Amino acid sequence: MAELEHLGGKRAESARMRRAEQLRRWRGSLTEQEPAERRGTGRQAQTRRGSPRVRFEDGAVFLAACSSGDTDEVKKLLARGADINTVNVDGLTALHQACIDENLDMVKFLVENRANVNQQDNEGWTPLHAAASCGYLNIAEYFINHGASVGIVNSEGEVPSDLAEEPAMKDLLLEQVKKQGVDLEQSRKEEEQQMLQDARQWLNSGKIEDVRQPRSGATALHVAAAKGYSEVLRLLIQAGYELNVQDYDGWTPLHAAAHWGVKEACSILAEALCDMDIRNKLGQTPFDVADEGLVEHLEMLQKKQNVLRSEKETRNKLIESDLNSKLQSGLFKNKEKMLYEEEIPKSQEMEEESKESSSSSSEEEEGEDEASESETEKEAVLLQPF
Repeated sequence: MAELEHLGGKRAESARMRRAEQLRRWRGSLTEQEPAERRGTGRQAQTRRGSPRVRFEDGAVFLAACSSGDTDEVKKLLARGADINTVNVDGLTALHQACIDENLDMVKFLVENRANVNQQDNEGWTPLHAAASCGYLNIAEYFINHGASVGIVNSEGEVPSDLAEEPAMKDLLLEQVKKQGVDLEQSRKEEEQQMLQDARQWLNSGKIEDVRQPRSGATALHVAAAKGYSEVLRLLIQAGYELNVQDYDGWTPLHAAAHWGVKEACSILAEALCDMDIRNKLGQTPFDVADEGLVEHLEMLQKKQNVLRSEKETRNKLIESDLNSKLQSGLFKNKEKMLYEEEIPKSQEMEEESKESSSSSSEEEEGEDEASESETEKEAVLLQPF
């Protein structure tokens, strides 16, 4: 029994360490200064001046009460209007925390009071993801019996069964996959397919929608870069998406791709000539937040980018020079054409004058001939005998 408890403790510690690594991106972030807010509102509620501070305190008190296991205090807070699905800055609810702490009594209490069993934190983890990762079979069974979905995908593209290490946990979850009729591959691809559809629509319409994640300000380009959706990334760039767009912490898509170690996304962004030295609000470049194994690749990409920029500048100068040459040549041709067009009327006028002169001479000669004939006739008449 003691050995099982020891293994359970090791699994829980492993899960906590894994969560800590996933949430490392938020450490030191300005988002840590934001108050807790209700999930599902889409954006932070507009309230009267001073209310965010009160809401922060209420949320913090509620989460602390749940974490301590003080159900009486939790009941009082709920009676006063506390939101049972309140989240902290990492998107964790009281139910997530109760699960990680292996507090089945608090888990049951929260679910019975209508806590959302499928709510995702900032990294897409549901309470069932946490239970699967920790190996808490009894909590996982409870969640499943109360409507937990086994097909929800987290930010790493993982469903709960992917996180299960113990055979019993994996068997339980995969059995539920069949019962719930979940297509795991389709579930994993659902977000990417939706983003592909949106990207194609924006490309065809020529109009990009500035859709942002309410809490972080992440755009579609950030998501595609962080998750390695290469085709989506290329389409968004082709559609004209701003390469250096920043989220609320000043992170660009390259910051995201570098941090999460997405090599191909870094290459795509660098080759599109994104700014590789732009700094976030903490003064960090993509190199500063990059996965250690990716720094050398980023340095290589920057050298390659410098060459591409140089080639582009040279090419642009040649194009500009060629264009100027053609324009000048065109001007000369236009001048020649204008001179030629001016000469034609002159020659035509001369020909017409010559024709008129010739015609006039002919008419005069004809007149003289006629006059001569008339005089001859008159003389003949005069010379005729009476």
